[in-house]
Amino acid sequence: MNTKVEQQVECSTCQWDKFCLKPPTMTEAEVKDKVSFKGEKPTDPDDKEAANKSMFGDILNMVVYAGKDKDCIACPTFIARLREGPELSNRIKALMQEA
Repeated sequence: MNTKVEQQVECSTCQWDKFCLKPPTMTEAEVKDKVSFKGEKPTDPDDKEAANKSMFGDILNMVVYAGKDKDCIACPTFIARLREGPELSNRIKALMQEA
């Protein structure tokens, strides 16, 4: 998006239905539930390979779900406007801090 006219044309035919943002897909509680340790402990405490596999699985689980409660998907035009005009992002930030 180089010009405001291009942005206005894209916004008038927007597939995002004028919302510009999609909310996070998970709540903080859901993320904590997914990330909490639920892996099976190896039956043999001396089996290092099984312990490593269990730990690796737990780490992968944490990586997959980390930040899902903060993940926000936004319209490319909205993102471009925020990047081009810091005054817009500052106004939004001020509105959010008022509440």
